[in-house]
Amino acid sequence: MVVVNNLYIFDRHCECIFYTEWNRTNSPLAVEAEAGRGSKDLVRGNQVLTGDSSSSRSSLDGQRPLVWPTTSSSTTHRVSAESLRNVAMEEEAKLVYGVVYSTRNIINKLNSKDSSQGGNPGGFTSFATNTYRLHYYEAPTGVKFILNTDVGTTSMQPVLEMIYRNIYVEYVMKNPLFRIDPKVSTPIENDYFRAVLNNYIREISSAAMPTS
Repeated sequence: MVVVNNLYIFDRHCECIFYTEWNRTNSPLAVEAEAGRGSKDLVRGNQVLTGDSSSSRSSLDGQRPLVWPTTSSSTTHRVSAESLRNVAMEEEAKLVYGVVYSTRNIINKLNSKDSSQGGNPGGFTSFATNTYRLHYYEAPTGVKFILNTDVGTTSMQPVLEMIYRNIYVEYVMKNPLFRIDPKVSTPIENDYFRAVLNNYIREISSAAMPTS
């Protein structure tokens, strides 16, 4: 069984336009919810979860996962009604992108495929630590997907490509309400995208997949 921890989506401006998590401890999203409510309760949509019921930080039990970022117009999946900005989460997104950007560029240079146009000509797909494996997929449009799993999981490139082509393109790019501004980053707040993505992650998490 694959353990999927979280997913980041970055746009061409290197901004995190979507983040969600399924299995994680010490999450900045949980910290924000606690600070906003002044307690150990988490807010997921319109449902309040007590500290006891949310201690596992797993949303694969049928709960909708927490997501970030949100705007004042978002009515579902909001992390905190009192605070829509999470500085800790913003800093984490920058750190994650910085690590991936540097690693990708080093691999490009080592393979003598460094390009002034950017991209991923060196073929960087993943790296592993002793606690997790990071998987990277860069779409032709420049959108970048970063998925963290348990360390024993092998290539998730087919999964990330599936998320991009069959979920992101279908429910975000083809959504007439999603405005693509070449100069401004726009958070993904499509409930259909979130629902289909969550169902797909639950599906692959419950299925047997090859491990190293």
